[in-house]
Amino acid sequence: MTKLAEVNEKIKILKTARDILKEEYSESEFHKKKEAHPQSIVPPSPKDEEIYKLLTAINQLDHYVKKFQDKQFEILKKEEGD
Repeated sequence: MTKLAEVNEKIKILKTARDILKEEYSESEFHKKKEAHPQSIVPPSPKDEEIYKLLTAINQLDHYVKKFQDKQFEILKKEEGD
């Protein structure tokens, strides 16, 4: 497998994982409260700790997707120069 194909596969896997977590978040009560009252602050509850972990995981996945997309761009740029 070429380096570009490996990076593409990693990006695909990370995006799939991110989409799964976003789906979990969108089904949460916390999200439903935020959707119902977007301008107000939803008071946190003890069970919201898991939601914050979920949001943190989504942000981390976004970070790594961006990192691998940058790497993908570098590989494509290098191949173009060859």
